[in-house]
Amino acid sequence: MRCPILCGAWLVLFCSTLATPAQAATVPLPRPRASPSQRPALPPPAASALYSRRSRRLVQSYLRLKLLEMREADLERARKVIERKLRIGALLGETPAPRNR
Repeated sequence: MRCPILCGAWLVLFCSTLATPAQAATVPLPRPRASPSQRPALPPPAASALYSRRSRRLVQSYLRLKLLEMREADLERARKVIERKLRIGALLGETPAPRNR
């Protein structure tokens, strides 16, 4: 009786040790490959290349118009100070915020 049980135990242990791997299986990480089809990174385009001439002219004329409106508002404040409708602090203080339309 002792021999068959001992032989069976050895057989189970031997088969189970062969069935389990010695190390845990790991999936290899993909390596980045340098392919000849990839192009080198290009520098960003110049600011002048981003907008057409027409749109740049439109923005320039808009900014020119806003500057003229600000000058006109400053001259209007100076006129009111001269006419004594405003105090001198209104002329020497900060420029008031533009009115939103």
